[in-house]
Amino acid sequence: FVVEGGVDFAPSDTIKISITGFDNKVKRAVANVTIAPNLRERRNVDAVHARGVELSAAWRLRAFGFDGSLALSDAEVEASGISAALDGKRPAQTPRFTASATLSWNPRPGWRLAATVRHFSGQFEDDLETDILPAATTLDAFAEMPLTGPLSLVLRAENLTDAQVITRNQAGSLDLGAPRTLWAGIKVRLGQ
Repeated sequence: FVVEGGVDFAPSDTIKISITGFDNKVKRAVANVTIAPNLRERRNVDAVHARGVELSAAWRLRAFGFDGSLALSDAEVEASGISAALDGKRPAQTPRFTASATLSWNPRPGWRLAATVRHFSGQFEDDLETDILPAATTLDAFAEMPLTGPLSLVLRAENLTDAQVITRNQAGSLDLGAPRTLWAGIKVRLGQ
């Protein structure tokens, strides 16, 4: 079953707020099920039940802007038989809390400067909740500046603070997300 409802609220031309609540249950969901210490197999579980709320907000004031989002979710596996060890556990790689916020400034036409902070809570790597992926917060930056005619310079920085983001943890064997990464490029607008 799927139950979802939301409300959009715009108290002015410069502010928009959205809230959505959900309660979803997927029967015969597919999950990676641990069948040996270093072996997982894709199997059906009885169901995955998720409920939560998602919030977003946008604000504009002349050249400045803010965009934010927040998601809170509670999810649980329902399992029996050969997959009974998963019953009541949280699905793998499903954080309880995620959030992002972007501040932007458009000082002149064609110019844009922005910074984005993203955060997600800790989550379990595996179905048996033995290995954890810790919470992480990253900071990104973006700049676009016109050069001449249809050309603009674009600069991006991802994970500016070089935060350690663990994307896989299997019995202490870790994979890390991208470290601080800087990009520069030229953007060409066609048809102007």
